[in-house]
Amino acid sequence: MVIFENKHGKNFWLATLSLVGTTIGAGIFSLPYVFAKAGFFAALAEFAILVFIVLIIQQILGEITLRASGHKRLVGLASEYLGNLWGKSVTVSVLLGGIGVMLIYIIFGGRFFSLLTGLNEFWSAAIFFAVWFLAILLPSKIFGKTEFYISSIMILAVAAILIFNFGYIDWNNFRGFDIKNTFLPYGVILFAITGYTVIPKMEDLLGAEKHKLKKAIQYGTLIPAIIYLAFVMVILGVSGQMTSPDAVLGFSQALNSRWMMFFGSLLGLFAVAGAALSYGVYFRETLWYDLKLSRLSAWALTGLMPLLLFLLGARDIIPTINIVGAVFFGFQVVVILMMHKKSQKSEIQPAYKISLSKPSYYIIGAIAILGAILEIWFSL
Repeated sequence: MVIFENKHGKNFWLATLSLVGTTIGAGIFSLPYVFAKAGFFAALAEFAILVFIVLIIQQILGEITLRASGHKRLVGLASEYLGNLWGKSVTVSVLLGGIGVMLIYIIFGGRFFSLLTGLNEFWSAAIFFAVWFLAILLPSKIFGKTEFYISSIMILAVAAILIFNFGYIDWNNFRGFDIKNTFLPYGVILFAITGYTVIPKMEDLLGAEKHKLKKAIQYGTLIPAIIYLAFVMVILGVSGQMTSPDAVLGFSQALNSRWMMFFGSLLGLFAVAGAALSYGVYFRETLWYDLKLSRLSAWALTGLMPLLLFLLGARDIIPTINIVGAVFFGFQVVVILMMHKKSQKSEIQPAYKISLSKPSYYIIGAIAILGAILEIWFSL
């Protein structure tokens, strides 16, 4: 244990778990459903490719962050390296994508609260929104260790679900393939595995150990991927075609267990609430710092924009996640690749460098763009 601590230390694990906690959120609960619809092995292939791409992109953003001085949010970095036009484009992407993310949290929060209380989903979502909206008005330092506690509890909860339900897995549930749903997992996977908004914070947490940022990003990306696969295996293995978009309802029905319904809903509500708090504060501060809005205006817009979409009827969880994951995060992947090329001219030498061949930039960018186009095509 002493060797383990000496090798990495407290700051390394705080940085790593901040990425783990930011990554693990609402997306984990929709993964079993899209794996079931597309076919386990087809979705697994997409999952492996996208995890590899996100791992590269997040390491690249870490390098860009280390090269930059001062302001390090994605909007500011895009303006610095690519100019005002790209900075404004990224601003629009961050705003629209952020609204979509918070809409997803409201939908999921309402669904899990409804399963716990028996209230209908609309009023459950309204209650979840009201509590969350007031909470994000609080100073961000209050939520400083939120990611650590969320990631720790999620790891333990998934491990417990796997251990106690492994014997109920029907391996026949992993067979099958539906070509019509081949691309259904794409946006959900990308949404679930991406957590790069926290990378500048990871650099701050590492302090003088900035040379460990690359390793922290690797661990922080791969740990959620492993947790996701374990979660998918047990939920899909038990639920089969009963697998629901929230994972919990179908799983508890397959087991005929009210206790599992309660436990799963409580776990889901906790995970979504933690992620919603973290992202809500991040989005509010983006409006405040980057767009120079007043603190009160930034807070009001953070809540009211996703609430308006929800009230207008945007409550279908899978299409919403797919659009947010594929379109907005996909666009930001392309921007990060472009910034990487420009940032290499910086006079600041980072603690590590990611070297990609010229074709690799085009291949990754093409996957992001094609995925976004296909997701829009199949969602309309």
